[in-house]
Amino acid sequence: MATPVPAPNVVNIDAWSDISCPWCYVGKTRLDQAILNIQAKTQTPRIVVKWHPYMIDKKTRPEGEEYLAYNKRRWGSDSWTQDLRRSGAKNGLKFGNWRWWPNTLNAHRLILLAETYGRGPDAKQLLLLKTYEEGANVSKLDVLISVANELGLPGAEEYLKSDQGTEDVLAMDSRAKSALGIHSVPHFRINNRLSLSGAQDVTTFEAAISKAIKQTQE
Repeated sequence: MATPVPAPNVVNIDAWSDISCPWCYVGKTRLDQAILNIQAKTQTPRIVVKWHPYMIDKKTRPEGEEYLAYNKRRWGSDSWTQDLRRSGAKNGLKFGNWRWWPNTLNAHRLILLAETYGRGPDAKQLLLLKTYEEGANVSKLDVLISVANELGLPGAEEYLKSDQGTEDVLAMDSRAKSALGIHSVPHFRINNRLSLSGAQDVTTFEAAISKAIKQTQE
């Protein structure tokens, strides 16, 4: 299948990430800041970010797992988060009440639903804040329903209590890992031309987006 040609005067950013990935929280924060910086400096094309599902650990218990217990089970301790917290602090992230390692299947389903109403990025941000700053367990349907209500998504409770969107999330996750070769997140593709992996710094995001803007004007 041919690579789709980006629409003129639009910068499309496809982003793959997981709510259970704390570096994805850092990466989104830096990307958002880069976009704000660019828009403050110059007339820019419309910048559209679409968040795609990616599940780091499908074996996480359906109800989620307590933060320290999960870290001990997988890595022996949570000492690796010290560098993460220091890095995130530079961008104002506190990781102030991180209590759960969620199973994110249903959270991704919610983001897909929100995307149909143009609220995908807002859903993503709320779920990240709930997880890392508010101590919520986004594996739980009541938490997800609360987020959906906050976003004003019609029919969300019925949707979340069904299996709608489940096959879509699993298929998208599989495609990202196999067909697209994405093996770590966050991962970003700008106008299907430029790829960035990891929680890049703000200036790196700015440079990549600025390059994409120039390409749309050629």
